[in-house]
Amino acid sequence: MAHIVVLHGLYMHGLVMKPLASRLRRKGHTIQVISYNSVRINEALLFKRIRNCLSETEKNVIVGHSLGGILAVHFVNSHNDKHTSIDSIVTIGSPLQGSSIAKEIQSRKFGFILGNSKEQGLVDVNQLTVDCPIGSIAGTMSIGIRSSIIRDKVPSDGTVTVEETLLPELKDHLCLNYSHTSLIYAKQTVEQIDHFIHHHEFKKVVEERESVEC
Repeated sequence: MAHIVVLHGLYMHGLVMKPLASRLRRKGHTIQVISYNSVRINEALLFKRIRNCLSETEKNVIVGHSLGGILAVHFVNSHNDKHTSIDSIVTIGSPLQGSSIAKEIQSRKFGFILGNSKEQGLVDVNQLTVDCPIGSIAGTMSIGIRSSIIRDKVPSDGTVTVEETLLPELKDHLCLNYSHTSLIYAKQTVEQIDHFIHHHEFKKVVEERESVEC
């Protein structure tokens, strides 16, 4: 079992992660959900809060949705306490290569609505610089704001494209047939997170109606 720190995404609150946290808790894990201001991110304060949540006796895992996954990567890159090392990260719908929607909003001079999340990796490509397994889960149900902002047929979860969830440093990558928000409420997401925590890889045999490999 693991001690899991859960981070939400842009414009969200920790409350939206409660169902996922409850299901992971039923798997035997201990959970800490952290809320933060996603458009006025105080990185030093947020990272201090994450450090304070880590366990010295259980293996630590960070699970982040969207922007939360990006911040998880940034945190692990800066974390060097051997007593509370991070065993793995699981990102859910996180644009690790930068968000094309965020870039488009910025190009239209509306970048102010993103706050300082732009400088926290929402626009730039992220990179893991330490040895920590990352599992990235992408959605393929294209229901969301992307179609109204960027009119293309690129596979996406309606907000983040599948390609944006990829990085060379990933330990594993999996696509599930859910939208950007519904990913965090899907039982299949919880099953895959739990499997990655135990094996550092996702379960490849899943129901075709719920998920596809990519």
